[in-house]
Amino acid sequence: MLHKAERRTTTTKTVKETEAEAIAFVIGKAVGLETGTKSADYIQLYHGNASLLAESLEVIQQTSAVILAALQPSVPEAAEQPEQEQLAVAS
Repeated sequence: MLHKAERRTTTTKTVKETEAEAIAFVIGKAVGLETGTKSADYIQLYHGNASLLAESLEVIQQTSAVILAALQPSVPEAAEQPEQEQLAVAS
């Protein structure tokens, strides 16, 4: 997603790596992965910092939201699940 965005051609490698790792961190936390300090270590490796993260926050939030939404089951599937479970219990 980020690699295809138009602004990617105008940003530095530090910005690209910081944003990508921050998004990976957000997604990992949201799905329950234990990340420890790996993301912070990686961001520091590419000379990212808190200021850069703050500047990139909108991109990080928007991209993370798109990915997390894609990971969610669709509404009809989620609505059918309890009904299917009730049928299985009743049988």
